[in-house]
Amino acid sequence: MNIQDLIISKYPLTQKIDCSLDCYLIAKRRYVVFWDDIIEKDSIHSILTHLEKETNNSQFSEWKTLIVIGKTKEEFDKTDLFYFNNENTFVVFYLMDELNNKIYKNDSWIYVLGCNYGKYVRSINKIVCDEKNRHA
Repeated sequence: MNIQDLIISKYPLTQKIDCSLDCYLIAKRRYVVFWDDIIEKDSIHSILTHLEKETNNSQFSEWKTLIVIGKTKEEFDKTDLFYFNNENTFVVFYLMDELNNKIYKNDSWIYVLGCNYGKYVRSINKIVCDEKNRHA
């Protein structure tokens, strides 16, 4: 199952951002980024640095939330999946461990400058889980 194609078609994500990231606008100030490499706890800092570098331009709003969808082989706590750069960017990870059939997500509700992400993460999770259940 290609999760990226599934989410793009079912959500639907139609507004691709012209940048080096595989990124789509999901709602005002909120973006979905599909990450190709395996995400490990040790790689989070470098991913955050890369995201900050790539999203500080006119293609992105000043205040933004990035929902990073990727794969992992490690276990994560909910708190491991949310980051704020203390300026203008929230990053929340939605990670799938296909080997152990687990999903790690943070779908908390926050309201800071209109950058809430909870309902978008829950919608993505519903799409993924519905597809998994359909094939079970």
